[in-house]
Amino acid sequence: MRRTRGILRQLGAGLLISGTACAVNPATGEREISLVSESQEIQYGREADPVITAQMGGLYPDSAMQRYVREIGLRMAASSERPSLPWSYKLLDDDLINAFALPGGFIYITRGILANMNSEAELAAVLGHETGHVTARHSASQITRQQLAQIGLGVGMILSETVRDVGQVAAAGLQLLFLKYGRDDERQADQLGFRYMTALRYNPAGMTAVMQMLSSTSPADDASGIPSWLSSHPDPGDRVQANEQRIAQSGVSYASYTMNRDDFIQRLDGLVYGVDARQGYFLAQRFLHPTLQFEITFPAGWATHNSAQQVQAVSTARDAAMALSFAKAASAAEAAGRLGSMQGITVVRRSRDRINGLPAELVEFDAQTQDGVLHGIALYADYRNAVYEVLGYTVQSKWSSYASTLENALRSLAPLTDRRLLDVSPHRIQIVRLPRAMSFSQFAQQYPSSVPIDQVRLANQVAQDEMLPSGRLMKRITGGRVPQ
Repeated sequence: MRRTRGILRQLGAGLLISGTACAVNPATGEREISLVSESQEIQYGREADPVITAQMGGLYPDSAMQRYVREIGLRMAASSERPSLPWSYKLLDDDLINAFALPGGFIYITRGILANMNSEAELAAVLGHETGHVTARHSASQITRQQLAQIGLGVGMILSETVRDVGQVAAAGLQLLFLKYGRDDERQADQLGFRYMTALRYNPAGMTAVMQMLSSTSPADDASGIPSWLSSHPDPGDRVQANEQRIAQSGVSYASYTMNRDDFIQRLDGLVYGVDARQGYFLAQRFLHPTLQFEITFPAGWATHNSAQQVQAVSTARDAAMALSFAKAASAAEAAGRLGSMQGITVVRRSRDRINGLPAELVEFDAQTQDGVLHGIALYADYRNAVYEVLGYTVQSKWSSYASTLENALRSLAPLTDRRLLDVSPHRIQIVRLPRAMSFSQFAQQYPSSVPIDQVRLANQVAQDEMLPSGRLMKRITGGRVPQ
């Protein structure tokens, strides 16, 4: 929505008030114009870190795997040109195939990208690449040029106390998350990642392998609004070929350098694969959350996305949106009252109701923004010692087109009691050591998975007719009980 993006641009611009200076880039040695000092880089990263961590699913709940990722990353950072930054490397509980960095040394990878790797050298390549974006100050140099694309944040700042409190930080973090690096930045991050991983004696063939994996598994864009790896890292050409040229031109034999395939793959045993239905799943437009035991049905045809902080939906024309989250209030009545007292909010109608057995408050409102007036409706409902907030809104001129659609969707919020829908479990990776040589097709038949065979093949990065040697460790995907 143009209006929402306008609000976000204003927020991002507020973070950029600093003196312009000419500085030497620590990774490249080149002089460049800098709008952001190192202390500001660290501040932006440190303040946005908890917001982005929450937005992207939180930390994956495996302390050993967190420590493993962190130790590799910190060894790489120590050998970089900026070792004194407060480096942080985190594994996020998100199924997207993704890795990204915030300025100041805050690096993230998702379990989605980890599940599709097949060696420690591949992990080192991705961590090195993202470390390179930080050491070369790519994010910092682009802050003034970027626009945000997260539908709902601008309105959320006005309507949700929780989001409003962290609004400027969230805007900065999401701006950095949505950076699309150019060809030169990507090439430079690859070169730096190559430098960092080989300094730790990781085989750079891991960078070739991970680039091939990303090209085959990661979509170029994501309808949810959160970018996948290739969306935020547009492919600057044949990066596989470029890496092979770096290997050849180095004049070094990397045969003795580390790939560490088997140890890495064994660490993936039990890793959650794909969407974790326990944290919410969709059956068409119906969203069900087994852990919190609620459901809601979004309008037909709308794009939907579930994140750790909220569930979102955007209309086909991208001119209306919905968001479900928790309100910071002791009751639905208190939450409705707070909405009406917010600056820029005019309550048009307020009523008390019981919706699907839940005590609820409905508030129709106008929201005055810098780009005009938004009109919407909010539902606050008391359920299981929490207050649910469901917002539906559009620009004022479109309200008559969406009023009934939005109110009907809000009123679909209900307790989830069907045991068939509550009894879910995630897919998980199970590691198998092959007892004999076999083709991938034979492996898939002898060790069946609960996801389509192509997903298994891509997770293992093998060809359909590839012969696999005896003793090779392979991933199969098991479990994943989700109603159809």
